[in-house]
Amino acid sequence: MNPRQIAAEFAAYTWYEENRTTKPVLKEAARFAKENWSAFLPVAHEGWGKLLVRIAKQRTKPHSRKERHPSRQFVPA
Repeated sequence: MNPRQIAAEFAAYTWYEENRTTKPVLKEAARFAKENWSAFLPVAHEGWGKLLVRIAKQRTKPHSRKERHPSRQFVPA
């Protein structure tokens, strides 16, 4: 997906959540963003879209513990 489109959808989603008088339903805000992202395209920044893609990719990776370098391990005196 285009980073500008992702940024526009995010802008639409957050605008909807901020401007509702009642508590928005998650599906309702997501549907609004999917249907109205093109209206937010002029204010969408490609860099925000790229950042959101990077965050999404990081969340899908399995979390693994890396072993520390042996010289950096704590050794009590």
